[in-house]
Amino acid sequence: MGGVRIPALRGTFRVWQRNATIFRKYWKTIMFPNLFEPLLYLTALGLGLGAFIREGGINGLTYTQYVAPGLLAANAMFAASFESTYNTYVKLKIGRVYDAIVATPVNAEDVVAGEYLWAGTRAALYGTAFLGVITVLGFVFSPEALLVQSFWALLIPLILLVVGGMFSVTGTLFTSLISSIDLYAYYFTLVITPLFLFSGIFFPIEDFPSPVPEIAWFTPLYHAVNVCRSLAVGPSPYVLVDVVWILIFTGALALLPIRFMRRRLIS
Repeated sequence: MGGVRIPALRGTFRVWQRNATIFRKYWKTIMFPNLFEPLLYLTALGLGLGAFIREGGINGLTYTQYVAPGLLAANAMFAASFESTYNTYVKLKIGRVYDAIVATPVNAEDVVAGEYLWAGTRAALYGTAFLGVITVLGFVFSPEALLVQSFWALLIPLILLVVGGMFSVTGTLFTSLISSIDLYAYYFTLVITPLFLFSGIFFPIEDFPSPVPEIAWFTPLYHAVNVCRSLAVGPSPYVLVDVVWILIFTGALALLPIRFMRRRLIS
């Protein structure tokens, strides 16, 4: 069978290009739910629950300003997770799209790397659109802060791309190991939902008793939320720790789905 090789840039790009071409045909109907859902959370919790938060908010931020950047990271997580789970499974087992692709000069490693890149791109697109909406509505920046933070805010789409790639790796890893699409219920219920609730999006995890903060530190969305929030309200040097954690976590896992998916595609 041979060993896993490094994905080729040309093959990776071709897989990404295929997905982007299809996305351009349906983006209007696909984008709306991914904008509406986080905006619904922001309205219900940020404005509704935020009205009951004591004066001074959380860490000097209004509750809406605190929640909005976290929802950016969560939006990237959900976009990449759905892309690397259900969509990938359909292309792998139902549509047999990958079988057709690997019959060309594009091989299995290129397919997985291209899907990583596409999931990250999709996460960045959704997140950037949501960032634009909440910025126009004034949920993140005040007019004065916008002038100061605009440079750092420009880095948020890049971070969302990286975060999307990270969750694409974890989603693809799960996909490469399962035999039934029904098993995704376990992934979203036992992995994605706890991350969404306990990664510091809606409240500071540090206020929880031990070992909750320590466990949260070892989860990927926690660091993604920290980075997005820091870039939105003013970065601190500690955010570099979060960025390094994300890169190490992604790099450490990235080859596993490639190896497992290669076995499935050539078996």
